[in-house]
Amino acid sequence: MSQTTDHNIQAKPKKTKKPKSLPEKILDYASSMGVGVICFLLLGLLVWFSTLEQAENGLKATLDRYYSYKAIYVVPHLEGRPVFIPLPGAYWVCAVLFVNLFLGGILRIRKGINQIFIIIAHTGMIMLLVVGMVDHHYSIHGLMHTTTNGTYDYAFKQDATSIEVYSYTKGKKQKKNAPFVIKHDMIEDIGHSKMRVFKVKDFPFDIEVRHFMRNANALETSKNTPTRKDLAVIDGFFLRESEVDPALDIHFYGCYVTIAPHNGGKKQTILLSRQIRAPQTFAVDGTLYGIEMPNEIWKMPFEVKLRDSKGKYYPGTRRAEYYSSDITWTDESGSTNMQKIEMNEPLRYKGYTVYQAQWSPPQNEVKNSTFEIVTNPADQWPKWCLLISGVGLFFHFVIMLIKFLTRELNKSQKEVISE
Repeated sequence: MSQTTDHNIQAKPKKTKKPKSLPEKILDYASSMGVGVICFLLLGLLVWFSTLEQAENGLKATLDRYYSYKAIYVVPHLEGRPVFIPLPGAYWVCAVLFVNLFLGGILRIRKGINQIFIIIAHTGMIMLLVVGMVDHHYSIHGLMHTTTNGTYDYAFKQDATSIEVYSYTKGKKQKKNAPFVIKHDMIEDIGHSKMRVFKVKDFPFDIEVRHFMRNANALETSKNTPTRKDLAVIDGFFLRESEVDPALDIHFYGCYVTIAPHNGGKKQTILLSRQIRAPQTFAVDGTLYGIEMPNEIWKMPFEVKLRDSKGKYYPGTRRAEYYSSDITWTDESGSTNMQKIEMNEPLRYKGYTVYQAQWSPPQNEVKNSTFEIVTNPADQWPKWCLLISGVGLFFHFVIMLIKFLTRELNKSQKEVISE
């Protein structure tokens, strides 16, 4: 057999791939599955370490350390000792995961009828990350302590304080006039190195704030000896900075304020602390004033009256096993409503959610209950995000199952025919 060769036919040159530019390489890497897997592994580690640390450092401090946008990185601790594995903060890991899912799961995924439900599932997960960001930046939390003796229309922010300054009415029955309020975000960055002056239009003095501490004990010199680290002694008291008790997770804020009269009179320095319940008083130009440091007050659009509370602790502990409260609450229109609030059954009203937060046994036959009140514009979004992802994954798996069964059925039919 002879072979003929057609010299006129030339082999087609192979196509050479154009090298990718640096932006294209970065895009490929940012949208890759590997980046997504790394993000999920990091989030798993952060949740594990933060759960272990919560028992030692308290919930609020642990959330700030691991999940705040200010936490660029975190060094985990086990039993009080640092684990030398610096991890990126959870907020920024979620930000990278958002970019990864958006690029890889929405923009760059192959488009078609077969991918529509997996795109829907990715959309639900992306929305869930957005919900977390909205909650982190825009939700507000407060506590409302109630007893069966009172009606309450306010909560206080457990992690925020304020300074209130007010004058007293003259006469036999002195009453507080409307206060001038210095809010938490105006003083939280002062620390020990700064001093900030607040000028009040209607008062004949300025207020100088210094040595702001997130947690400090107000101690008497008669019972405690000041050390070099302690601050100035005022009227037999001084502040000693300390760590937050993780069991209580309550901040006892403290600071020093100086009243500087406009008339050039003698300045007065006052010690303020959340542990000092009574207001400190001073006089300027013959008028009596008061100053105190309460938790920042949060006014509610409804009133709550506690009717009954029930609960019990785990045996041998002060940890509540169960608690519930029966309340009567009145909305802005004056309508009175009755509600039972349990550990996982909150009250919801106009963007506010009232949870059962704490309970303790009655004192002198007076029952009490503490509610956590949260307002969050994305309160119900997680439910819809999970529903969207669930629907997308369900139909995607159904389609894949049908394809698999169809392929196996065709394969078995071909084998029967060939036999």
